[in-house]
Amino acid sequence: MTMPGSRESSICMIFWEEKDLESMEVLAPPRGLIIELVTPFKRKGEIDEKGLRRLLARVSPSAHGVFLASPRAGEGATLSPALRSDLLRQTMLWMGEKNSLPIFIWVTQGTEEETRKTMLALAEAARETPYRPGIFHVDTPLFYHSNRGLPDLYREICTTAGAPLILHNDPDLIKGLARPFKRHNIRTAILKELCGFPGIAGLIFSGSLDRAHHYQRACRRRPDFRIYDGDEARFLDHPSRSGVVSGGANLAPAAWARIVASSLQPSTDGADYPDRLQQIWDTGSMLHHMRDLYADAPASIIKAVLAGMGVTQPPGQPPENIASVQIVLRQLVSQIK
Repeated sequence: MTMPGSRESSICMIFWEEKDLESMEVLAPPRGLIIELVTPFKRKGEIDEKGLRRLLARVSPSAHGVFLASPRAGEGATLSPALRSDLLRQTMLWMGEKNSLPIFIWVTQGTEEETRKTMLALAEAARETPYRPGIFHVDTPLFYHSNRGLPDLYREICTTAGAPLILHNDPDLIKGLARPFKRHNIRTAILKELCGFPGIAGLIFSGSLDRAHHYQRACRRRPDFRIYDGDEARFLDHPSRSGVVSGGANLAPAAWARIVASSLQPSTDGADYPDRLQQIWDTGSMLHHMRDLYADAPASIIKAVLAGMGVTQPPGQPPENIASVQIVLRQLVSQIK
């Protein structure tokens, strides 16, 4: 097991600032709202630069970070290393000019070798455009590797990743693979060991509430280790202490920001507290309703609504019922601002 202060832990640290090895520190991921950005495409499949900039301008004032190329809303499994690198470059360029936020980007591919190549390609893209707010590589290890041997895998990955790592646990995503591994969740004992690697900075978690509690206990020796809710519905009912990864925030960024702020920094002060509490309750109920409408196909449904608002181009293959869903979602977006 790798412990802080050991030779392996110093090798495992991945940092950006040009300092000598002894003075480097791990970049801590933010608490709060991480917006799981949909990926704007042109009709031929390239990244839609103008659509991306409009979307970033829409969401960045409300966000604490953006998550690019996610496997769900971001359609990351369809993005080659070259497209992910272009998406990262374009985002860094816009963020550098405007509202700089930490960037999360999904690096996972179908095999360990392809995942490593993607990490290296993204690290090279990041070197071309230095980005001080920080870049985090999000990896779903069970997408291509079993629980067995994960600590050894990450000891190697941490030496070449080029960015701090955020683990991603999503059992439903793993179950949907053509040949899923026996276990669909990172084992708690293995997470406890990985949590000792300074180069691993956090976890995006979807799964049962019981497992969430087990994971929290496994990581309690790292107070700076973030465990984000990857399930919007559960965050609305049982908010985590680190924040949430939200695809719905593409549509209602300010509303999600209010919910996250009220969950992470609750306040009962003031004579208006009952009114504020009722407003938060009403907002949460509407966000729940929105989530139910786009949950089955988040990328295409959210894009269709954004296209109707002039933000991105329409999705290539919209769902059959998109017209009726789009009308309801547009109404909710206008009500929830």
